[in-house]
Amino acid sequence: MLGHITKGIMTDLRPQQLIASYEAVKTEVMRYATEVGNNHVSLLPVSKLKPADDVQILYDHGVRSFGENYVQELVQKASILPQDIQWHFIGGLQTNKCKDLAKVPNLFAVETVDSLKKAKKLNEARAKYNPDAAKIKCNIQINTSGESQKSGLLAEDDILETVNFFLSADATHVELAGLMTIGSWEVSHAASEENRDFAVLAQRKKDLDAKFGLDLKLSMGMSSDFKQAINQGTSQVRIGTDIFGARPTKSDASA
Repeated sequence: MLGHITKGIMTDLRPQQLIASYEAVKTEVMRYATEVGNNHVSLLPVSKLKPADDVQILYDHGVRSFGENYVQELVQKASILPQDIQWHFIGGLQTNKCKDLAKVPNLFAVETVDSLKKAKKLNEARAKYNPDAAKIKCNIQINTSGESQKSGLLAEDDILETVNFFLSADATHVELAGLMTIGSWEVSHAASEENRDFAVLAQRKKDLDAKFGLDLKLSMGMSSDFKQAINQGTSQVRIGTDIFGARPTKSDASA
């Protein structure tokens, strides 16, 4: 499975095209961030279902952080690509996959922690399999749209319980970095400059920062809504297709 990861369809033009796409997106992100006065935005290229060759091209261009949505894909790419890449897991997190992620020495962040149980599993697995590796930076995923199909914590008590764990002495191999959300499709594709789902996350940050003395980062915004996210204070935007181009379906990529 996922045999596409090692080699893509490489042409002489692919490096030039990919670097040009990355630079165009980066320029637009930074231009808009400057325009609205948000000077703390980073761009996370999302290499989901794209070959390791593509990641290597951007790595050689100087990029060091990449986002992946599937555990198996991240694990396989991490095993064959440079070890100073900072991998961000941004897909749906399953409890039984925490171990596989924690085994990756250069796993930098898990942005989709949506339960106390998963936070504890990540911590336990990192302590067992990679005790000398850096702590995994974790974002708590919040379901800001209230959609039943979306992952993320909703209840106040669950959010506070998870934050308390990250801030406790028990969290020896994970640390709380911020909050993450995925806005609803309708809101993210609306013409409005304010995204109500992002507003919910920004308010969560404000409340938690005040309650616990924190300065949490925000991860929100993708290709369709990154301007809304930047305007509403995000620390990071996650962009894939606009950089890497259209993706195959997962079934096609796995063939």
